[in-house]
Amino acid sequence: MAARAGADYVELRCRSAFSFLGGASNPEDLADRAAELGHGVLALADRDGLYGMPRFHQAARRAGLRALVGAELTLAEAPHPLLLLVESRRGYRNLARLLSVAQARAPKGEARATWEDVESHAAGLLGLVRGAGGLTRAFLDRAAGV
Repeated sequence: MAARAGADYVELRCRSAFSFLGGASNPEDLADRAAELGHGVLALADRDGLYGMPRFHQAARRAGLRALVGAELTLAEAPHPLLLLVESRRGYRNLARLLSVAQARAPKGEARATWEDVESHAAGLLGLVRGAGGLTRAFLDRAAGV
């Protein structure tokens, strides 16, 4: 059986229009386009929320894609957001709780999590750090320990 054209590539940092000023496409359009390009998997990781996830999950299922659940989490002590991808049901619960904690302590649209928040909700999550620019050794060591 021949592999699909885009089957070897997985976009992990896709944002929808629910990431205001960070993404422009509707979740359905993202899933449809990924399927058109031959991708079998796509991750949606909106900034500081799971806002587009229900619509994305349904659209991915219709398009024959495996939907990966995630979010970019803004950290109070970091220059870049931390990408968190769900590995299990427990991870989904932890991500939802972590995002709620981050949003509850700040004005709307300014969610901030601490490393302690991340550490206490890390089970079932995979974290990815974007680029090394501006990241300190202490930040990378802390990220590696979570």
